[in-house]
Amino acid sequence: MNTRLLTVVITVTAAVSLPAVAGRDGTQISQQEKANQAVAEQHTQEAARSSKAATKIVLLLDHGPHVQTTPWNNKQRLLRAEAAAKGVATPGTTSK
Repeated sequence: MNTRLLTVVITVTAAVSLPAVAGRDGTQISQQEKANQAVAEQHTQEAARSSKAATKIVLLLDHGPHVQTTPWNNKQRLLRAEAAAKGVATPGTTSK
C-alpha cells in the first residue's frame, strides 16, 4: 500500500510541477523577436537623428567681456561649414 501511495504522490507531484519547468512556446518566442526587432529599429532611427544633430557647428563666443572672435568671423565660419555640408567649394579656399 505504501508503494502505491508513494507512486501516486510522485506521479501527481511530477504532473503538477511539469508546467513550471516547461519552456516558452513558439508564439511567445516569435512575438518577443518582433518586439526586439521593433526596438532595435527605433534605436537606429534615434541614433541617426542624434548623429545629424551632432554635426551642428559650434561657434566661438563673439560678444561679452571675454570675446574669442568677432561676429564677422563667426558668420564666415558658419557659411564655410554650410558650404562644406552641401559639398560646394567655398570662395577664397584652394583645393590642390
